[in-house]
Amino acid sequence: MDAVRALRHTRRMSARSWLCLLLLTSACGAAQQNRSADGTLQRNVVELDPIEIRTDRSTGKPLTYVRDHDALVDQAMAEFHAEHWADAVRLFDILLREYPNTPGLGAIAHNCGLALQAMGLHKEAAGRFATARLQNTGTRHARDALFLQAESLELAHDPTAAAMLYRDALEDPATQMQIGGELGILDALEAAARMGLCWRAAGEIKQADDAYRRVERLYNDHRDVQVVGESEWVARAAYERGELYRELFASIRFKLPVDRMKRDLEDKANLFLKAENSYYHCVRLHHKQWSLAAGHNIGGLYTRLIDDIDNAEVPPEIGEQLADVYRDELWNHTEKLAKRAVIIYRKNIELGKTLGASESDWVSKSENGLSRMMETIERNQARRARLLQVGAIQPQPKKDEPPAPAP
Repeated sequence: MDAVRALRHTRRMSARSWLCLLLLTSACGAAQQNRSADGTLQRNVVELDPIEIRTDRSTGKPLTYVRDHDALVDQAMAEFHAEHWADAVRLFDILLREYPNTPGLGAIAHNCGLALQAMGLHKEAAGRFATARLQNTGTRHARDALFLQAESLELAHDPTAAAMLYRDALEDPATQMQIGGELGILDALEAAARMGLCWRAAGEIKQADDAYRRVERLYNDHRDVQVVGESEWVARAAYERGELYRELFASIRFKLPVDRMKRDLEDKANLFLKAENSYYHCVRLHHKQWSLAAGHNIGGLYTRLIDDIDNAEVPPEIGEQLADVYRDELWNHTEKLAKRAVIIYRKNIELGKTLGASESDWVSKSENGLSRMMETIERNQARRARLLQVGAIQPQPKKDEPPAPAP
């Protein structure tokens, strides 16, 4: 702050200012008038409180304001509604600093946090929301402030701190007392799902999985409540849990020697089933965004498994034609996976139509996945036809048909 300019006004009004005096009396109640016994209007002296005008230069851009609580609130809110975020923040901070014991400080800190969020200053916003939570202790406003504080920490790339804040809201009695009691079911679903997202961002996979399991338990305990079944966070948690397993599944590549490939296949199959199960749970919830995303990713699991098997290491001592024979043998095992993927992609496209989301990106991605899988089937069938033509392989028996007897 620069030097303070104090202006003190003493206004004297004569009988000739009678009309102005009436206006001042009705406007601020600061003026009085008296008449003598003979009816003569007496001169009155009206003393107004000092008006203190200050200029804030903390950011280099001068900001002039009247040092008065109500006037500052009006000025700050005017800047806030005009989306002049920087000036609004400066004025809110002046109020927080110079009027620390006035009612409504929680709302001031809350609005300051919103303005900082709009500016992309998420770490600073988290601090203001923490102040709002403290000022609004025991109310729903404190609960709202906690969620916004945690959200700001997420956006400030501090997922661990955000996860711990959600955990406290769900488990810590002192925090729950501060935010007005235990979370209701919808808030609990959101907090648990967001906690899972934060733990995943922090690289804590087990904690993330535990958080998503908590959402599933909450859902199962309250699934008869309509709003619970419709909660986005239930579907989101199921989808994200599938994503956890999908990423682990995708990280395993088939490499020689054969013993390692067998172990990799077993691990990959287990993770495949876990991811698929979580995705199917999400699909059954029929959420326009997350269910369609999960349906697409189920098809993606099959596609990725086929690709990984196709790209498995080939023993280096075999030639090109034997390598094709080797891959054709692998295709004997993966062809049914490819056909399963085709069915899944088609069903997801139909689900998009059922949910009124035919234009969804996930429907479009499913259509692309379907086209790619059809190309994969055609490519492998063409290779098989080529190998049959040169006699490198024998025709495969039809399904349920016993193999021909050896000559």
